[in-house]
Amino acid sequence: MFAGGGTGGHIYMAIAIADHIHSHNPAAKTLFAGATAGLESQIIPLTKYPLKTIEIGGLKGVGFSKTFKTLFQLLPGFLAARRIVREFGPNLIVGVGGYASGLFMLAGRLSKIPLLLIEPNVVPGLTNRILARWVDKAAVAYEETARWFGERAVLTGIPVREKFFQVEPGTEFEGPLRILVFGGSRGSVPINELFCKALPYLDTTRLEIVHQTGITDYNRVSEIYRNHRFDAQVRKYIDDMPAAFANSDLIISRSGASTVAEVTAAGRPSLLIPFPQATDDHQRKNAEALADRGAALVLDQRRTSGENLARVIQMLDNDRTKLVQMATASKKLARPESTLKIVNLMEALVQRRFTGS
Repeated sequence: MFAGGGTGGHIYMAIAIADHIHSHNPAAKTLFAGATAGLESQIIPLTKYPLKTIEIGGLKGVGFSKTFKTLFQLLPGFLAARRIVREFGPNLIVGVGGYASGLFMLAGRLSKIPLLLIEPNVVPGLTNRILARWVDKAAVAYEETARWFGERAVLTGIPVREKFFQVEPGTEFEGPLRILVFGGSRGSVPINELFCKALPYLDTTRLEIVHQTGITDYNRVSEIYRNHRFDAQVRKYIDDMPAAFANSDLIISRSGASTVAEVTAAGRPSLLIPFPQATDDHQRKNAEALADRGAALVLDQRRTSGENLARVIQMLDNDRTKLVQMATASKKLARPESTLKIVNLMEALVQRRFTGS
């Protein structure tokens, strides 16, 4: 059982693990469990996996009324989670973030079911910090994260689709700089706005841009490109993101854990703009983990103007050797064995439950 949801990246990470398990064992039974109002309720129904949900909201940064509502939902949410756990009877519960995860994991602990946390961020979210002392193991992506879980921590990296690892090194020394801009599956209005403000300072003959805007901002951004006579590929959504990575020399994006893992799997240099309201500022810390190793540059959304962004892009365009160095550093951070490590960890926990070893 995979419990919780958190961000879309967390959910796709869990799906990647489930896909790996079912590719090797088609008879395996998998259940996703999360919050009715969470992204999992939008994403999981598009897969082959069943989903059960409970009513539970958030606590951090949601205001008094929503916090009170969530607190009121805790007991009935826990009882519903316990009922789902008992009916499915999992051999293992894997927590992937979000408040729903905490209730399902607690229900599993009371039923003496092994618990595994997956923490893809440098700094764990609130739920995972609370659960740290109760779980059997925690699969973490960074060495810096291990201190939160002590001896329970296992450095695995983040599960990423195999196609990202198959992206060939591709920085071009001649011709236009190929830039991929995106802000997650739903797009990012602030990133869209910032990049559009950079357009007057950029040379249209020096750049090839693919820009994923999200659905709501597509028409506005498309018009701005046309007004600046930029022949960019503006898209609402990119279905084949590994191919988009392969056709880029530089990625400009947020720095969610899954995005960072995909960037390093593909070995691409990146210009990261962390989401400033991310819980515990984890996106900034994810970005800095790459920047500290020479794989990325980081810009503060609140302090960066369109002219500043354009200046950084021009600097990288004029120094393709630096881009190659960043790409090399990025690829060194990739962990192609991550999914298998987590699956092996899951199997070991299940085996220990039945053998006591």
